[in-house]
Amino acid sequence: MNAFSKRRRELADWSTIAIFILATFVVMRLMSGLLAPMIAAVIVGALLSRVIDRLAKLGLPPPIAAIGLVAITGLIIFFFVDLLLGPLVTFIGQAPEMLTSLGQSLTPIAQPFQSAQQTLASLFGAQGGSGQMLMETGMSGLSAIFGGVTPAIGEFGIFFVTLAFFVAGRQSLRRRVIMTWAQREQRFSALRIINAVEDSLVLYFSAAASIYASVGVVTALIAWGAGLSKPVLWGALTFLASFVPYFGATIVTLALAAGGLAAHHQIGLGLAPAAGFLIVHLVSENAVIPALLGRRLDINPFVVFISIVFWSWMWGPIGALLAVPILLIFGTIKDEFRAPTPTLPS
Repeated sequence: MNAFSKRRRELADWSTIAIFILATFVVMRLMSGLLAPMIAAVIVGALLSRVIDRLAKLGLPPPIAAIGLVAITGLIIFFFVDLLLGPLVTFIGQAPEMLTSLGQSLTPIAQPFQSAQQTLASLFGAQGGSGQMLMETGMSGLSAIFGGVTPAIGEFGIFFVTLAFFVAGRQSLRRRVIMTWAQREQRFSALRIINAVEDSLVLYFSAAASIYASVGVVTALIAWGAGLSKPVLWGALTFLASFVPYFGATIVTLALAAGGLAAHHQIGLGLAPAAGFLIVHLVSENAVIPALLGRRLDINPFVVFISIVFWSWMWGPIGALLAVPILLIFGTIKDEFRAPTPTLPS
């Protein structure tokens, strides 16, 4: 009887933990518009804090450095959006022509499948051509994109306010987190974990930003050489999409293939920009990044894939961008807990 009661108590405890985890996921999902920009601001603030610490060593007061860096970050994002907004609107305006030209380029490839398409259309009673369906899908996608502009403005506001307060009160927050622990060894472990997380984020973003910026420049040159419109837009989108492993490169490759086939009726010339980007991406991912980072940030590709899928479902595009940093944070904390704690002098 005692064994049965103990077993039932353990089952109840595990059930309570599972319910708590599910409730946490539900809350995170419902509060995505609030939590996602706040987590992004904390990660960016951790990066800016290292710059503030270096500026403080040079004699610049931390409050002035914090205000200046937050303002510079806001200006960079503003000019980046302003730079891309015009070409993006023009690109969207040319979307119907590109889709029509793309359909004409793919006609020779699609001829063997026309009989199957007609059979399916007769079976399911489909009306309208594939070009019309593609156009309707594209227009619905554009409507969804512009429908999210207003919530995005609010999320940007939450991001900048959180970033400003986090950077301004970072030292006080670190002190409170460390002093939460009673024993000296525990405080030292907390400080070591915080520093390790910041070091990992700085290493990842500094290396990734430099590499992906180079890939973006090369992609812009490929788009310019291939005669695609708005090569700067292609380079900027490549830079942003590269921060989402697997999915980002896939989207850029398909977009370059569609843009190339829309610009050139010959299949070889149309697929050349996508092939060029794919070669550059494979070289950067399999040679340049491992050479710069080594095994310090070695993460299982399957875990990265699951993390991207989960956080994309949880928080949308922002979640996809934050998937790898969040996974890196948890991995660093796990490694620091496994690492032996050094003995402190009495």
